[in-house]
Amino acid sequence: MKLFVPSIYLICLLLFITTPALAEVLNIATIDLLPYGYTENGQPTGLNYELANIIAKEAGYTPNNSIVPLARATHYIETGRMDVVIMFSTPFILTHADNLGLVLPMETVVLSRADTIIDTLQDLSGKTVATVRGAKYDDRVSKINDIVLYPTRNYTQSLKMLLFGRVDAVIGPILGLSYTAKENNFSKQDFSTPFILSTAQGNLFLSKKSSSTDKKQRLSNALKHLKKNGTLQSILNKYSL
Repeated sequence: MKLFVPSIYLICLLLFITTPALAEVLNIATIDLLPYGYTENGQPTGLNYELANIIAKEAGYTPNNSIVPLARATHYIETGRMDVVIMFSTPFILTHADNLGLVLPMETVVLSRADTIIDTLQDLSGKTVATVRGAKYDDRVSKINDIVLYPTRNYTQSLKMLLFGRVDAVIGPILGLSYTAKENNFSKQDFSTPFILSTAQGNLFLSKKSSSTDKKQRLSNALKHLKKNGTLQSILNKYSL
């Protein structure tokens, strides 16, 4: 027994030394919008869900990724409950998070029914326009005369309201709107040609509440490397229509 006990201690010590430390957890907020974040067969998935996870892993973190509504995602970033989010740049998010760089370009459009042509911003005057709650795509829209911005939960609700005649148009990223239309078996002929409002950027934001020089550097380097080797583009190609 005198030889056995020390051997046990030695084995435990060796296991402790050789077992790698668990990676630090990175809390991620993925916005609940098709195709960026959604649940399929009970499992979270989506374009931004995959992009954020692969960036976190490349940076050496264990991703803890939750799919939440836009308003909740920005609140979580503000309070530091979540560390990172991929989203448009807005004055609010820039106040509470550091922009670590472009992840994917996002073309924002105005989509209307086939019988309603939108060619200019002024064509939205007097119209009721659906926009996802909390989203701010272009400051010019809110300044249009008599426009009514109708907040919705997601792109599916926006498009259904459009086709049922409850709103005149929908504003949102073309990728999200076209993906949602296809998933709901809406016909291309139901809609007019999209009016391109602007080209924005989906950036990686790190909450200032949980920011540090090391974390910013690791995530920035991971993002640059994954863009350079084509990994991010290969994920984007899976969701492009």
